[in-house]
Amino acid sequence: MQKTYRYLANNKVVVLANLVGHITEYRPVYQKNLLVYRGIDNTLYFEFKNHDQKPLTISDYQIKFVAYDENNNMILEKNGVVLEDTITRSTTVAESSPDNNLEFASVSGIAVGQTVTGTYIKNNTLVTDVDTIQNVVTLNKSPKDTVPLGESITFQSRSKRGVCTVLVSENDLLNVSSQYLSYSLYIIDSVGNKILSYADDHFGAKGTMEVIGDAFPGPLDSYQLSTFVQDAELSDVYYSETIDAQPAINGNSAIHTAAIYTDAYTGDITLQGTLENQITLNTYWADIDTQTFTGTETEPVPVNFNGVYSYIRVKTSANPLEKVTKILIRN
Repeated sequence: MQKTYRYLANNKVVVLANLVGHITEYRPVYQKNLLVYRGIDNTLYFEFKNHDQKPLTISDYQIKFVAYDENNNMILEKNGVVLEDTITRSTTVAESSPDNNLEFASVSGIAVGQTVTGTYIKNNTLVTDVDTIQNVVTLNKSPKDTVPLGESITFQSRSKRGVCTVLVSENDLLNVSSQYLSYSLYIIDSVGNKILSYADDHFGAKGTMEVIGDAFPGPLDSYQLSTFVQDAELSDVYYSETIDAQPAINGNSAIHTAAIYTDAYTGDITLQGTLENQITLNTYWADIDTQTFTGTETEPVPVNFNGVYSYIRVKTSANPLEKVTKILIRN
């Protein structure tokens, strides 16, 4: 049995946000390059930390992600999605003595495993159970003292604190070739001030993102027919150059697509195919599909057909010069 491992992990980067003016102690040897892949959605995770490696609360900020090519042209500008789930609830019952259960008007959004903080709450207190019927939250540690009525208690998932995601979608990279991009992140506070985040303690703001295109290569480029030759005997008939129909890779159910762009062309355009292995003056060509144009067409005309052919060409019943803008074929 062949056994192969694949890893499903978050593409996470740690960034430094110096919001309170402390001297930074964050000294990474290097900042890793981000890898994003064309042909699929890429979700990037960014964790914001302060000068002493503590996760920052970023729920009150907007996160902006921008990426530039080597000529400093902006390729991407995305909004980050903050994952923080900080919830503050006020107790609805005064305790007579400290115990592990606290009662609230609602426990919506509170989950097992969240950290708990408050005036009377001990360090490293976690939620161990949530009763959605009685609106009671059970803690792993009893409070330091009796919790009074109306006391504010804060719940938060430790793994989500200071974390945001940026989605670089398949469409975002559709027209971006494989290359190295530089990227930056900044945050916007409640009054619109922009605060830059850093990749290291030397206040370097730029990171490097590599766009990779070979994981999902996608379809090949279409072939554009551009050369037409007049028939030796029929003055109003023209033939295009021949293109390889890729019979070896298409199989019996091969589908071919053509898009015909015209500009006031009047006449027929016929797609022809042959099964012969070599093209000569005596090659037999069979008509596959014929489209009739009146000269009023303003949109390209698509043609789809199935079949295994060795070569394909186009025949026109009128002079295509300056009237047939282009014909694209994909096998």
